[in-house]
Amino acid sequence: MNRLRQLDGNPGKRAIEPTGIEGLGEPVVPEHLSDEAQGCIESIKKSMPAGVYSALDVFLLAAFATAWSIHKRATCEMLKPGFKHIIESSKGGSTKNPWLRIVSDNARIMAQLGDKLGLSPAARAALKLPEARQQASKFEGLIGHQPEPRRRPN
Repeated sequence: MNRLRQLDGNPGKRAIEPTGIEGLGEPVVPEHLSDEAQGCIESIKKSMPAGVYSALDVFLLAAFATAWSIHKRATCEMLKPGFKHIIESSKGGSTKNPWLRIVSDNARIMAQLGDKLGLSPAARAALKLPEARQQASKFEGLIGHQPEPRRRPN
């Protein structure tokens, strides 16, 4: 089962059964992306354990990285001296600067894809790798656990 599938949640609270097809191979950074988007993908790959992403995940990674590079460009425009949040529209009225919408739209895309890719703290906390051993809770077995009867020495 793809480890990223576990990030989608488990609303039924039942064990997630290993179904589906495992993705194979490592994701390759697409050459058609901007240098900034390519660097974003490389940074993500280096920040996650090996085996989290497969070659199939490159499409989500590319979409995230593209949204990030557009968000960065829009943010840089907003940081320029003289940036105005409200500008004059083509009809002479006041309107919100389009860069604000671009920043907001791409931040939303990054948040959605970031959860799918395990890039938020909550998503990483839910990600379980096979080699990771979960420590038993000190409260494990207290509820519904029947203690073994004590035996008297003979």
